[in-house]
Amino acid sequence: MGSALRIGINGRFLLAKQTGVQRAAYNMVATLVKVDRDNEYFLFTGPQELGKDEWKHPNVTVIPANIRRDKTLHNMIWEQVTLPRLARQHRVDILHSPANMAPLFYKGKSIVHIHDLCFVVNPQWYSYLFRTWYKFVIPRLARKATRVVTNSNNSRNDLLLFCKLPIERVSLVYWAVDNSFHQEIDLASALTRQRKDYILYVGSLEPRKNIRILVEAFELLRKKNPDLKTKLVLIGGESPLFASVSLTIKEYKDDIILKGFVNEHTLREYYRNAELVVYPSLYEGFGLPPLEAMASGTPVVTSITSSIPEVVGTAALTVDPSNVVDLSRAIGSVLRDQELRNKLIVKGFKQVRHFNWKHVARSILMTYHHVYSGRNISLEAWMDGNA
Repeated sequence: MGSALRIGINGRFLLAKQTGVQRAAYNMVATLVKVDRDNEYFLFTGPQELGKDEWKHPNVTVIPANIRRDKTLHNMIWEQVTLPRLARQHRVDILHSPANMAPLFYKGKSIVHIHDLCFVVNPQWYSYLFRTWYKFVIPRLARKATRVVTNSNNSRNDLLLFCKLPIERVSLVYWAVDNSFHQEIDLASALTRQRKDYILYVGSLEPRKNIRILVEAFELLRKKNPDLKTKLVLIGGESPLFASVSLTIKEYKDDIILKGFVNEHTLREYYRNAELVVYPSLYEGFGLPPLEAMASGTPVVTSITSSIPEVVGTAALTVDPSNVVDLSRAIGSVLRDQELRNKLIVKGFKQVRHFNWKHVARSILMTYHHVYSGRNISLEAWMDGNA
């Protein structure tokens, strides 16, 4: 790559609630600084990150900033006003913002990850303030950035359409699965281990995740199979950023368990012990939970919409997420058919190997090279030419 670059990382995401976007951004940055010993990194974030093992590398400097958890407006102002000044002060060559938001008026070379444009495609799923702000700022950030990175062909096509970006300025870099989901899991144990009698959903409780239809499908399954005692566990929480989710739980309310947010260790245990994971989302920029389930050795039923088919391939049972009967039937099939379950587990183990963070880090390093050198070439074109 030539001389070392000075890379600034917008670390505001480390203080946000750790949903899929924040977890992916963390894994990407932590892997990047672990494998890259050539470039210098300046992590602009909260003071609580000082001294953490993942940032203890000779070429990483944590710059503590006046931002705090649960101070959303304050942190947004910091990102827009103070962060550009800090980037200039530390003479970064590229400012990298990995979690949807970046300083709008930064004048240097920059990379921003935009994970999806759901708030444009389906604005009714979000609060008025959220969708108004994002519809205003995201297209402008996309056009301002030197390079936009997104995580699926579906999201890239949305960016090209709605933000009017030239294709060479949008790089596709798929996300990956945290290595912790693979630990102590092998195919033999996944096929034979004793599981607990529950169906698992992981994700935020917002309209696009289609929780209402999932609950209806579960209730239909239980009605048609009165001997079935399987429960439904929902992990995730609601946010004022999203439109409200109205759940009407009827006769099986004692068998539908809302857990809220859980820590990483507990989440892994829920994945591994579930009979299956159901992810009936209507729209995803990527869709990480199906891959986390596959890495955990658990079969998956998910949607045939947006980016999900390109992520799960043939390793999951995919259905129309708006069809309650089809979703209920698919869940029942996986619960009853051991041969189908084993087939999905085996395919899932193979599919998830395509998504690893070292490959992501390599792709991001190449993006740094292109942005710094001013080469307007897509990452895919570069990789094709250097295969």
